Amino acid sequence: MMNKFNIRPWVGKDFAGGGVFKKKVLVLGESHYCFDVEEGKCPGCNATNMKEECHSQTEDVVEEFISDYRGDSYQQTFLAFECAVAGREISEDERKQLWHSVIFYNYFQLDTTGARQAPNMEAKEMSEASFRQLLEEFLPDAIIVWGVRLYDLLPGWDGKETTLDVGEESTRVWHYTINGKDIPAMCVYHPSNPTGKSWPFWHQFHKAFIGEPSFVSK
Repeated sequence: MMNKFNIRPWVGKDFAGGGVFKKKVLVLGESHYCFDVEEGKCPGCNATNMKEECHSQTEDVVEEFISDYRGDSYQQTFLAFECAVAGREISEDERKQLWHSVIFYNYFQLDTTGARQAPNMEAKEMSEASFRQLLEEFLPDAIIVWGVRLYDLLPGWDGKETTLDVGEESTRVWHYTINGKDIPAMCVYHPSNPTGKSWPFWHQFHKAFIGEPSFVSK
């Protein structure tokens, strides 16, 4: 499965069955920020010299968030997103249910060298091939795209665009056809963006796009 993934996706244990959404949801981020490059501990970000632990960084980041929330800036991004999906702050147990219901994947397969930096375009061809493999293998029912910049950089593959309207507001939705299946990809503001952190606003779009999560009380 992983032959084309330079940075492996987080695949929640309940993703295949739909988890709390009763459908297979892919959450698509843009790229990782490599702390070691900035601190001089890494020779740089390319596919041939990444340290072994870099290949699992997506898995490690999500696992750390759901098991040890400390309020770090990247964790606040995940927190803002889950609030937008649920429409409220959720418990630790609900957090685990939510993230184990989805795939989380960063589209660009090489790290950036700093926070809020443009993606590493050296990885463009590799990233497109990896994204195609991801869609063909997991066939998600819906994709949530973090950020307008990423949405505009994604490959089109002869798809088509519609809009999702909620009241007087709207957002763009790109439709992929993969193995005969329509896979819609909704654009939301990145949850680290001040506008993206307005989770009551974005909840209305998530609710319309994937429905309300159905958490199991324990």
